[in-house]
Amino acid sequence: MSRRKNKGAKVIWRKLGKERAWGQATIGENLIEIDPRLGAKRQLEVLCHEQGHLTFPEKTEAEIDRLGKDLANLLWAQNYRRVLISPNSKPPRIS
Repeated sequence: MSRRKNKGAKVIWRKLGKERAWGQATIGENLIEIDPRLGAKRQLEVLCHEQGHLTFPEKTEAEIDRLGKDLANLLWAQNYRRVLISPNSKPPRIS
């Protein structure tokens, strides 16, 4: 029996002013869109929230909202941050 690889969601960073949203998830396409103008912690929260919609499509908005906030707060407290690296620079060495 072969196992299917669970391919992660594709994340697109674009201004969502017209949509009047911080982020949105498209379940059939496994796609997450996030407004890059948000602060770092809010970006993490919205990313967790939108992934919650993809993982648990049957959950209510209130349940997904709580999940996104709780997970983002846990990750933030453990110092998880988004690191932007220039395409021409060497990645940092992690030991």
